[in-house]
Amino acid sequence: MAITRSLSAVCGVAGAITAGLQQRPRKAYVPAPRFARTVKNLPISESSRQQHNPVALRAHVSDLVTTTSTGHGKPQGGWLTLGIVGAFLLSMCTLMPASIQSVMVDHHATMAEDLFLIFIVGVTAYCLSEMKDMQMKCPHLQARVHTSCNFLATVCSLYGLAMERFFRESPDLWWAVLTPILYGISNLTMSQLMDAYKGPLAYRRLFELGQSFTLSFQGIHLLAWSSVYPALYWAALPFWYWSLKKLVEPVTYMVGVVAGDDAKRVKEKQQTSQSWSCFGMELDALTVIFMGINFLSALVDNTYMGIYTLRGPEGFFEASRGLEEVTGGWGSDHLRTALVKPSLGSLVLSMAVFLGTLCSRKRLPLAVGVPLAAVLSALGPWVVFFWHRLVDPNEPWLPELLGDHWGPAPLFELW
Repeated sequence: MAITRSLSAVCGVAGAITAGLQQRPRKAYVPAPRFARTVKNLPISESSRQQHNPVALRAHVSDLVTTTSTGHGKPQGGWLTLGIVGAFLLSMCTLMPASIQSVMVDHHATMAEDLFLIFIVGVTAYCLSEMKDMQMKCPHLQARVHTSCNFLATVCSLYGLAMERFFRESPDLWWAVLTPILYGISNLTMSQLMDAYKGPLAYRRLFELGQSFTLSFQGIHLLAWSSVYPALYWAALPFWYWSLKKLVEPVTYMVGVVAGDDAKRVKEKQQTSQSWSCFGMELDALTVIFMGINFLSALVDNTYMGIYTLRGPEGFFEASRGLEEVTGGWGSDHLRTALVKPSLGSLVLSMAVFLGTLCSRKRLPLAVGVPLAAVLSALGPWVVFFWHRLVDPNEPWLPELLGDHWGPAPLFELW
């Protein structure tokens, strides 16, 4: 009953925020697909892109923006069954107006995109099946809220993924509000679970790093949706805390590895002769590469936030809006996919953390779970970051750096 009341409160808060945002001014919304598009036939390499013509781009954008194991409690099967049924019914209601062939073929972009999304969905399905049979080792309500919100956030992420891949459309405002709230609650209620964790200190720090990345992604989610509701600019700025935190945590992690914080555990693991059993606890090439990629990701995300803070929604998405009218049927892939990228990135990190949990509970072999979790957490967000390039390989890598709208002056107009 307590969980039901908590989730009802979450939905109520999400509804209130949604209603409030609907009263705020909004920019031109990302258009739905007007017709099927074959990416390779688009005139995207021609000068009509306007990305090298700042004067024309600025004039074009100004026109566009004027438009509108032994554990406590029961297994999680009950909640998962209810959620899966709800997600299935929601998907069927969404897919009924069009045939499966239409949504799969007409909106197909590249095989690379399909393979990546199939991989993510497959890993997520496996994790959900394992979650269904797991018992919670922590009896606290906070832990149950964490698990429930994490599952519902996963469903929301899959819904956003389906809307993009099948229809090349963005989810509605309710989804934009509910998804970061669920991920936020899920990550902020991990304290009881972390207190119950008795594993290596290095892995605890990895869990904390994953938490910081996921929470910072919620700020990037608000950042992306400020292209539609510019007032969200101010809601995104507090997430600088987690953005900077994830820049410090890789350094703290490597200092602990060099200092030998888990030296005793490393010796114990080495005696078992299990492959990957010491990954992340000792100073080796794989650990350095893994944490180096994470540090680079944090550095790029902070640069991303810094450019956004300086340029504001108007300048940050200037070039993306300039692509909207020159690419044909699906509009600006960067502007559209940006609205669902943070939720997919959050899903990738959540599944990576859960794979680590399965390994710690010996429900997944280390030789499978550790490299899979490492690849997902280190490389997965990079693929998500450049998702628009998988849809249209000719779109700019970083359109946020294009355009002429720089400087802090326009930011004061967002009040």
